[in-house]
Amino acid sequence: MKTVAIIVNYRSASLTRQAVQSVLDAVSLGPVQVVVMDNSEDDEEAERLRLYLPPTVALRVSPKNIGFGRACNLAFENFEGDQVLLINPDARLLPGCLLRLQKTLSSTEKTGAVSPQAFWDDDLKYYLPPSIPFFLFELQAFFDACGPQAPISRLLSNSWRYHSIRVWSAKRPVRVRNLSGGLVLLKREAILRAGGLFDARFFLYFEDTDLFIRLKKAGYSLVIEPRAKAVHYYDQCGRNEWGKKREFMSRSHSLLLGKYSNSVKSRLRKAVAHLARPATRGRAQIFQHRITSPFVIKVPARLQKGWLFEASPNPTFTPSAGRFGEGESVDFPEKYWSMLAPGQYFGRLGSAAGYSSRSEVISWVIREAISNEN
Repeated sequence: MKTVAIIVNYRSASLTRQAVQSVLDAVSLGPVQVVVMDNSEDDEEAERLRLYLPPTVALRVSPKNIGFGRACNLAFENFEGDQVLLINPDARLLPGCLLRLQKTLSSTEKTGAVSPQAFWDDDLKYYLPPSIPFFLFELQAFFDACGPQAPISRLLSNSWRYHSIRVWSAKRPVRVRNLSGGLVLLKREAILRAGGLFDARFFLYFEDTDLFIRLKKAGYSLVIEPRAKAVHYYDQCGRNEWGKKREFMSRSHSLLLGKYSNSVKSRLRKAVAHLARPATRGRAQIFQHRITSPFVIKVPARLQKGWLFEASPNPTFTPSAGRFGEGESVDFPEKYWSMLAPGQYFGRLGSAAGYSSRSEVISWVIREAISNEN
């Protein structure tokens, strides 16, 4: 069995080198071919990659940025592998991860894709969230219109919290409805039966959700393997281009909805969102604590034997990263603060149990750095 590992680089050579090395160091079932596709449109970046990468790594430099999906497709079409590992530059495999993923993917004929338990940080304190399924993307406008304090929004938030804890606490493989293309192992056969790797119309973002929808329609299951662990620093590539990335995200989101939402469902969603809009409450109104720098939160006595702190850009915490702990305080130091993109964030401290009716919510804002360049 052969595995091809595909990494798409965009002005992140030092991160790409770490991701590549984590794959090369991994114990594997059979040989692994690492392919780096460079979309940087930068001769100096390409030269850095040539210097950084071992000769066994295949480097392909595109004369222009062709997008994440198309770059992955080119590697998929030109390099053989029974299994295909997609790994972002800002991710790295921990020891034993690849071997465990390979075994789990091979364990049943209908397992089409498997991802590891991914952490946001090197200390493995923060679990990254499970990927949101498509039906929640469809309903997002409705929940945004209702506001985070509406009963339906709180129900969604607690239900997603319960699901996240189930995934984070799992000891055996867990079936899910969506995965992240930033770190996933797939069967080539399943990809082909689902119509190919990525729809090239998605330049960046949501091409993975589209793929996993197609895999499920083809009869394959998606799995998170908690015994395989990895770090995915998340959104650390192209840190100077937040605005452009958000534009791509908005376009791809619209493309995804247009591809899978029929006209009746679309009209119903818009109508419900319109009716709910008068009930919208400003985000700032529901938060008693607004924080402006790295922080420490005091934990109420009732939670000190076991708490869960969630951090999210969404006031409904769908999705959110999660950290379990015990004790009198939760810290969110500079090393975490500095990894976040500019924007507003929300934190929630509650019980480590599934549902939490009593929780403390905070909010903070990351300001965009002001450039000193003329």
